[in-house]
Amino acid sequence: MVVADQPLLRRRRSIHLALEGTECSAKTIGAYLALVDRPLVSLLARERLQQQGRGRFCYRSRPMRLLHRELQPSMILSAEWVDPALQIRSTSCCIEGLGSWGEQLGIALAAELVPAPAGLGGWAEVGVSSRLMGWPQARQLTNLALDVVLERMERRVQRGLRQDLLAWLGSKDRNPGD
Repeated sequence: MVVADQPLLRRRRSIHLALEGTECSAKTIGAYLALVDRPLVSLLARERLQQQGRGRFCYRSRPMRLLHRELQPSMILSAEWVDPALQIRSTSCCIEGLGSWGEQLGIALAAELVPAPAGLGGWAEVGVSSRLMGWPQARQLTNLALDVVLERMERRVQRGLRQDLLAWLGSKDRNPGD
């Protein structure tokens, strides 16, 4: 969630998952994305994910050490199928271990996945708002951190989502018309 009246730093990256060699159409990819929960779960570590309802999850990242503090980000994610796209958004985020400073920090995530020729396309965006964004060193460090987050998201698409989508395509449980 972005904090009002604070400078915002945002990074965005295109997503493409090539599925050459598979017999899948845009309609088939759309049917998979329309399952909402399944593609979202394939993008995240299951042991740190708690479902709160259809298309709504709480995700607690692995704790990390930074400047002698143990930080643990957690985020509420919402996913919705709005034909022809799976839209994923964070609705709230907090980082335990920052004390009162964490209340002045806003973090946002948004992504959209759509059927594309021979695969899947879309984009992912992450942002941070904080009074510290006016400080050049903070902006530089934040840009590096956001790039790391986007790289991790890209890997999860290329590994977890790809693996689950291919398993679903080969599954006898899905409708043959999909």
